[in-house]
Amino acid sequence: MRAVPATQEDVWTIRHSPLFGRLPEATFQRLFEGQPVHLLGKDARLFEWGRPASTCFVLLQGLVKLYRASESGERAVLSICGPGRALMLAEGLTGKPYSASAETVSPTRLLMLDVTELRDRMQADVRLSMALLAAAAADLRQLVAHVEELKAMTGPARLAAMILNLSEARAGAMQVTLPYEKQLIAGRLGMTPESFSRAMRQLKEHGVRVSRDRLVITDIGRLRGLLESSG
Repeated sequence: MRAVPATQEDVWTIRHSPLFGRLPEATFQRLFEGQPVHLLGKDARLFEWGRPASTCFVLLQGLVKLYRASESGERAVLSICGPGRALMLAEGLTGKPYSASAETVSPTRLLMLDVTELRDRMQADVRLSMALLAAAAADLRQLVAHVEELKAMTGPARLAAMILNLSEARAGAMQVTLPYEKQLIAGRLGMTPESFSRAMRQLKEHGVRVSRDRLVITDIGRLRGLLESSG
């Protein structure tokens, strides 16, 4: 891990994130002025499930996966987090242990905020407290929505929903690039690699073709129809 000064792009990412975007400028400056940015490579461990949550992490660039590992070593991927997200915010604010482990999926830039200092700042700044509590609630809503998706949707429908989220088109043909490895996508969607491959084959009937890390979709409308028919 290497620490460097924050760039203008780093500041822009934080300032336009859902978590910190509504903070008054003075509050924003007090919170982040002088904070170094930490650089990590791929597959770097950030924290472990069950350890005391001493640090809150704010992602500026790259991807981080949150997961839990069973006693047999199998990993269940809970979330893939990108720029602008804060990791383990609720745990840090409440003094609870980390509720998952975290590992970088790609080279990453992030801020590391001491949670004791953060709680002290919250006591002195009501608007900061409201912003952080709102962000923690939003993370919980995202988790509940993801669990509902895993319970209610078939494998092909989950995969179709992910593809549509990556697509900017409403209709017609287009290509999208997979954001990370297929095995990690399968884990994020609650699938084994085998069930992921079956789901991808089923999507061929709906105009989806795989070319390495790219998906070629002949008709976005057909894919939306599959998702709508799946409820």
